[in-house]
Amino acid sequence: LWIGTNQGLYLYQEGKLKLLLAQHALAEQTITALHDDREGNLWIGTYGHGLYRLHNEDLTHFTTRNGLSHDVVMAIHEDQAGDLWIGTAGGLNCLREGRFSSYTTRQGLGHDFVRTIFTDRAGSLWIGTQGGGLNRWREGKFESFSSKDGLSHDMVRALCEDHEGSLWIGTYGGGLNRLRDGKFTNYTTRDGLS
Repeated sequence: LWIGTNQGLYLYQEGKLKLLLAQHALAEQTITALHDDREGNLWIGTYGHGLYRLHNEDLTHFTTRNGLSHDVVMAIHEDQAGDLWIGTAGGLNCLREGRFSSYTTRQGLGHDFVRTIFTDRAGSLWIGTQGGGLNRWREGKFESFSSKDGLSHDMVRALCEDHEGSLWIGTYGGGLNRLRDGKFTNYTTRDGLS
């Protein structure tokens, strides 16, 4: 079990907790996102120090100098094609064939601070932002959904799809939302949420 903390990356294995890379600068960093990809790489997002890839014992570091849009990494997601999507405080990034592409409000993203990323069963990429609501990347274009469209809050923190194909959206301060057939249903404390 990989555990990202405010003091580095830990591995919980065989009943023991071990700080990894204790001799590396990564040991003192806040870990904000982890993703284990299909090729066996562990991708590590940090708050202010970019993105790392751990493969076996080798650690590779990616920052704005390598094309990442910002060094605050909040989300890492691998899509069905094997492309790695990275949400940062400066936009959405796609790592494909060793190169970063960046998408921001200039390309139609609702907000440049990306909190969460998810691919649905149809292959659409969903992006939750800090204040620009929910965004869908499909066929090379962004579509935005906000409180104006029925979303309970424009700060989206979590995304998940259920077995029926509904998208569930966790928001900050607005409760839980379900997007089904183009319509939002909101659930709050009035519906039993704590």
